[in-house]
Amino acid sequence: MLTKNWITDENNVVYGSDDELIPMLSKYLSIPDLDRKIKQFREAPVKEGVTLRGMRRTSAVLFIPDLYFDDDIVMGANVWIYMGDMQPAYCIYKPWDEKAI
Repeated sequence: MLTKNWITDENNVVYGSDDELIPMLSKYLSIPDLDRKIKQFREAPVKEGVTLRGMRRTSAVLFIPDLYFDDDIVMGANVWIYMGDMQPAYCIYKPWDEKAI
């Protein structure tokens, strides 16, 4: 069950950029257009998150922890993917634009 205590335990979370995590998760979940769905969710997030269903009886929840828990947690403004307590949650962040610094 997705709880704030579970999500804030660093042993349950993998942090990575779009380029690092999305191809691997897309293949693992059998969701070929995962990158597009994450982009759409970033543009129009909903508090309760969105459940995605894969082609091989897999599913995952896209959510933003700061919205979901009404609290501020580390990296909580990014899109996260939750696949159940037996899998790590994946925090997918967009790296800073080096040119903007």
